Amino acid sequence: MGFLAGVMIACAASASGLADLSNRDAVSGLKDALSQGSAAAIAKLGVENGFLGNDKVKIPLPDAIRRVESGLRLMGMQRQADELVTAMNRAAEQAVRKPGRC
Repeated sequence: MGFLAGVMIACAASASGLADLSNRDAVSGLKDALSQGSAAAIAKLGVENGFLGNDKVKIPLPDAIRRVESGLRLMGMQRQADELVTAMNRAAEQAVRKPGRC
């Protein structure tokens, strides 16, 4: 009976060790995947037109400023309104490239 108890304890300890190892591997793999994903996003977005040239991530003007944009466009100042949108998206491209973002 003592031998069987010893085997059961050894099996339980082994299973616990495997669970811990799997947890560590999962955490390590997740960290690696997040790191690679972040690097890919930075490479894609941190270039000229990374935000502005992609409608999925292009940053629109906030609602409060859109009224100003509409006014500019009504007054024939389309170029200035476009420059405002471009400047905001260029700032985002530069911010993505800066070290210590988070």
